[in-house]
Amino acid sequence: MPSSQPVRISDISQYLRCPRLVYFDRLERLPQNQDAGRVLLKSLMLSPLLQDDCPAEGAASDGGGLADRLKLILSALKEELPLVYHLPAGDVEAACWELEGEIDAIACGLCSNLDLLTPCQAEVDLYSERLGLSGRLDRLAPGSTPSIIRTGRAPPDGIWKRDRILLAGYALLLGEREGLHIDRGLVEYPRSGLVRSVQIFGVDRARVLRLRDRIRLIKEGRLPDRPEEAPCEGCPARERCESRYSLLSKFF
Repeated sequence: MPSSQPVRISDISQYLRCPRLVYFDRLERLPQNQDAGRVLLKSLMLSPLLQDDCPAEGAASDGGGLADRLKLILSALKEELPLVYHLPAGDVEAACWELEGEIDAIACGLCSNLDLLTPCQAEVDLYSERLGLSGRLDRLAPGSTPSIIRTGRAPPDGIWKRDRILLAGYALLLGEREGLHIDRGLVEYPRSGLVRSVQIFGVDRARVLRLRDRIRLIKEGRLPDRPEEAPCEGCPARERCESRYSLLSKFF
């Protein structure tokens, strides 16, 4: 029986970082510390330039024309992002300056993959009452292909384990909406100039559903263990997590 509130794919992402983040976010919405560089790169990749099948004139195999268009979009984003997000203008300007040095490499990588990405729909909201899941897919690429954008570097081969799980979650949602069995997806690593096509296996989809069930228990009030490798440095829930741990230790 699906719960009244669906588990979001972003909840799964949060759980994979540390299950306790889901718990403390349930008690009180945790502050979202947005990184200007990540927001900027994702906004650039979701620009209208990459939502149709008519790339910029002159976007040759070396990405020259595409790079020029991306730089124009980057210039516009420098002015717009501080108005849209709670980001200091200085942070956005610094992120723009840094990203501008990567534009040529990003454009070169995109040029060889535009046929995989366009035409597309950006930021597609997905929901399934039957699955008890919801999420916002970064890009719906040709052939009903789910694509997610990752702002970090790509692994030497394939995709990161966390990315595989998130992609499988979107494949489940998209397949439910379209009435299809979706067994392939894309992960975009623009900083590495790569778009990787991967097969989505049944074990990936099954793990998403297991994580959904664990997250439901946490949202019902069950405090999960803190993993040994939890990234506590800079965690918005660190103070509450440590005080809760100290309180419990007095009783056990």
